[in-house]
Amino acid sequence: MAFDFKKLAGKGSLTSIIDPVALFDALPNKAPGYGYLRAVQKEILDQWSGRRGQRDLVIKTNTGGGKTVVGLIILQCCLNESKGPALYLAPDPHLAARVREEAVRLGIPVVDDPEASKFASGEAICVTTMATLLNGRTRFGLRGSGTRAVMRVNSIVVDDAHAALAAAEEKTRFILPANHPAFEKLLELFADDLRIQARNAYMDIAENDTASNATLRVPFWAWRAREDQVLEILRPHRTSPELEWVWPLVNDILPICAAIFTAEAFEVVPPCPPIEKFPSFAEAERRVYLTATLADDSILITHFDADPESVAKVLVPSSAADLGDRLVLAPQELNPDITTEDILELAHSIATDHNVVVLVPSKRLAARWSDKADIIASTATQISDAVDQLISGHVGLVVIVNRYDGIDLPDDACRLLIIDSLPFALSGSERREAVALRDSEAMVTRQLQRVEQGMGRAVRSRDDRCAVLLVGAKLTRLVARRDVADRLSPATQEQLKLSKEVAGHLSGATLAQLREVIDQVIDGDPGFRAASRDALLGVAYGPSNLLPSAKPLRDAYNASVAGRAREAEESAQKAVDAAINAGDERLAGWLGETHAMYAEVFDQKHAQEILAEAYLRNSGVLKPVEGIAYKKISTTTPQAQAIVNFLTTAYSSGADLILGIEALIGDLAWDNSRTDEAEDALASMGRHLGFTAHQPERTFGLGSDVLWALGTHSYAVIEAKTGATAPKIWKKDINQLNGSVAWCQTEYGIDAEIFPIIVHPQRVIEKTGTATPGTRVITKPKLNALKGALRNFAKSVAKDENYKSINAVQQQLDIHKLALTAVFDEFTEEARREPQSP
Repeated sequence: MAFDFKKLAGKGSLTSIIDPVALFDALPNKAPGYGYLRAVQKEILDQWSGRRGQRDLVIKTNTGGGKTVVGLIILQCCLNESKGPALYLAPDPHLAARVREEAVRLGIPVVDDPEASKFASGEAICVTTMATLLNGRTRFGLRGSGTRAVMRVNSIVVDDAHAALAAAEEKTRFILPANHPAFEKLLELFADDLRIQARNAYMDIAENDTASNATLRVPFWAWRAREDQVLEILRPHRTSPELEWVWPLVNDILPICAAIFTAEAFEVVPPCPPIEKFPSFAEAERRVYLTATLADDSILITHFDADPESVAKVLVPSSAADLGDRLVLAPQELNPDITTEDILELAHSIATDHNVVVLVPSKRLAARWSDKADIIASTATQISDAVDQLISGHVGLVVIVNRYDGIDLPDDACRLLIIDSLPFALSGSERREAVALRDSEAMVTRQLQRVEQGMGRAVRSRDDRCAVLLVGAKLTRLVARRDVADRLSPATQEQLKLSKEVAGHLSGATLAQLREVIDQVIDGDPGFRAASRDALLGVAYGPSNLLPSAKPLRDAYNASVAGRAREAEESAQKAVDAAINAGDERLAGWLGETHAMYAEVFDQKHAQEILAEAYLRNSGVLKPVEGIAYKKISTTTPQAQAIVNFLTTAYSSGADLILGIEALIGDLAWDNSRTDEAEDALASMGRHLGFTAHQPERTFGLGSDVLWALGTHSYAVIEAKTGATAPKIWKKDINQLNGSVAWCQTEYGIDAEIFPIIVHPQRVIEKTGTATPGTRVITKPKLNALKGALRNFAKSVAKDENYKSINAVQQQLDIHKLALTAVFDEFTEEARREPQSP
């Protein structure tokens, strides 16, 4: 009979080992391959051991650094110290399952059920998802709720912290679709307030014009004043699918939430995620955040109320060289003649023998890959299934929609990674913030981090390798900016330097030549791997970069929910001051809206003064009650001279100019999810053509989408309908243009020469609509022709830096028919009214 050695186990000191390295060595049931810790893991665990008593600790290692093992060992040490229960939070169920598999291979006991007795008793680590914890019906118990007792948790590891933070945002806001019974009632309740903010945007929302992409926040003073009516409308639906998981989290903080309307939905978003509602997390003695080497950890403070001093002192290995080999290339920067279709064909060809993964920000952009893709995955389940297939073997070309973190594509799972276009916002609140913070330091940092997260998907260990292609001018130009390089991790910075050296030798390369270099990377060319290793020698991790506005912003929220209104206002002022001192005026203005909201509780007049000052810094915020006086624009500079002035200020080189024009062209898309960007591009195009331009509707709440001052008292009044899919120009759209023309005449005088222009796929106006005489349309064919002219103009003046020469610029304006006397005749067509019925 076999002797039962288990009877003797547990009587020794295994469960009393609290040194993490010693514990790993002593684990008796590790699977083959787990004999020793990696040097990186040992170094991190030693550092954690010396600081284990601190509440918020951030661990950063490069992708593939073995963070899962580190997190499990830390929690087991905590259990051995009687600092349990211990909770491991993964971003999604797929990754939670992989963590549990890792624990089994280590021989560490885990459970997946928060109500398991072994979790509560500290005998096993619970491995689950952030979404399981953060919801209004959480199984861990909610503060102030009598339906379920709060579970005590002492030690928590948050894996892939930045993905978990995104989950925290998603799970603590609610969205009611436009067909929800409460939507119309709420819209009617705030109709007058929204009209004052932006009449045309309100009309688009009221008419359910989803093509407009209109986004409006309810003024915080109106939202607070009508709290009782809001509750009367919403409470009957609190158990509906849209509200039941979020209502308990926001019902008592509604007055400080942002309420936002779009034509698609009504959204309510807290200033910070109400993490205090979850005592299991908020009161845990130890919280450890595992993340890759991202430069800005401010979001841990604003979202998780983490201690800034601890977060600033990250736990990192002494070397950052433990990263796989990547070569990052932007084909359209190497050779402007390479088209997106060329890149699609290249990817499809490589996918015949190797797995190729494409990350896109939207389903619209995914659609252009549909003819080449073997799989297009957009939901969480689809993405998990696609990743499993990629790991299991050859699939081909896989397109993943709007997912830049939380997925692992090691080794042959992905040898070519393509990031197609810059990630962009999708929800109404995100779109509003993206417009307000465009080009701000905060937004640039956020975009770069998402791109870096995406680039890290396919290099999961030091021995891994991958070629990365960047597609899209805005994305390419952002990554190429030298002034923002320090927002990326040190290792990524060095790999980009190597990539730029390679790109320097590939300037003007054909697609075939580019393919040869990609094949060298995929095949593990010894020369490439040696160069990659050499580039990473001596690379060390940099310090955390925390936005100074983060802590006061969270302090303001905490004070507000505790009923300390004046303290909340003072902290919010500090957040604004911090942004000003950092030189980020756009962010200061954006935070000024929040500052005004907190001040409004006890001083309405002062709140409006704060908001007016914020609006001067950032016109993307709410307009004060008294409104903003319209500021006229004009120009007296000749067109060619104005273009030279603008281009020499905006661009550092001819290559930079070409990328800038390509970025502008990319935003001029017929896409109802990108209409804000299209309006920005139309205004920018005016400046590139030597006109003075601004966006009156967005900035002042009245007038046209875009206005160009052409000189000699003439103006182009432009309404952008790039989200339209109708077979004709509807009456309401042409009436909007007519109203904008009347507004322009009022502001600039009846003697002003006005060019009424609507950007619309069709030139025919429905028969009940009447256009202002002289109305012209930029249709799809005309817009394509205009894009082509802009592209060719840019290439011509970029050569030998001719954009610095007035004569050269004027010559190219004439050649490409972009001079003022020709541009409207060439790239617009006359609007025609639909024939009347007989």
